[in-house]
Amino acid sequence: MSTPAISIILPTFNGEPYIRTSIESCLNQSFQDFELIIVNDCSTDNTKSIIEEYAAKDTTGRIKIINNLFNKKLPLSLNTGFEMAVGKYFTWTSDDNYYAPNALQTLFDAIEADETIDLVYTDYTLIDDKGNIIGQRTFNNVYESFHHWKGCGACFLYKAIVHSRLNGYNPSAFLIEDYDFFVRAFLQFQFKYLQNYRLYYYREHAASLTGTQSDWVNDLSKLFVERQLTALIKKLPKKEAALLYRKFAIYFAVQKNNTRKSNLYMEKLYKISKMDAWKAVIYIPFVKLGHSFSLGFSGLKTLLGLTLKK
Repeated sequence: MSTPAISIILPTFNGEPYIRTSIESCLNQSFQDFELIIVNDCSTDNTKSIIEEYAAKDTTGRIKIINNLFNKKLPLSLNTGFEMAVGKYFTWTSDDNYYAPNALQTLFDAIEADETIDLVYTDYTLIDDKGNIIGQRTFNNVYESFHHWKGCGACFLYKAIVHSRLNGYNPSAFLIEDYDFFVRAFLQFQFKYLQNYRLYYYREHAASLTGTQSDWVNDLSKLFVERQLTALIKKLPKKEAALLYRKFAIYFAVQKNNTRKSNLYMEKLYKISKMDAWKAVIYIPFVKLGHSFSLGFSGLKTLLGLTLKK
């Protein structure tokens, strides 16, 4: 097989229920100039036999399999796959999601049309465990508002140099490895947003990693954005920088009860926007009071329940 235009990495751990659909969505693309590297992260179900079945039927040599010797988790499994990748452009998909047939062609055309673009991303359609459409997820244009940007989602394509320049995915960012990668990429590269949710189908089900640990994921996202805060403030417009400082001032005051860090960001916010700083100062006690009332009411309800039992 000649050097492919696109390398797709498909990491999997116990992907038996849906991985056939995921693999076939790759193989059935209208754009066929790609390699598919499947990284089996020590699955204990029938995943290994399923992916070997597809590799055995592949006469083009485009399907490659890596069987990890130990359970590496997603970030390291992605890096393992991309170490083998030779495409001009990189992407990855999950074993429970799938592409529309024209996904790769649409992404490829968009990134090839403008040599200044390093990464292109889209929205996607939400499906349930049975494949029924249950909604859409919009990620927004990062250049219109970093504050409302939700990352690059699950349908994207980027130049291979983006991966090498960023040293791949951060193993310590497990559960938010993609968001961390995209934030770091945003600081160095040019993005293009395609407002199209018909190219990718994202499955929400009980076993979804981020869905089962949403509070932890939210905290982790804040932590990794905070690490890039200095660089982000330099890149973002004044209004967006103020919103970011305000967000952190409120987060540390309300969610973490960390007065020192809240005050730190309040001071930074005040230097950029006195109006936003005063808004945050007024907003914080109202939210904390609301939380106190909620906790107090919950405690009162519990005590009344115990009293009535007696």
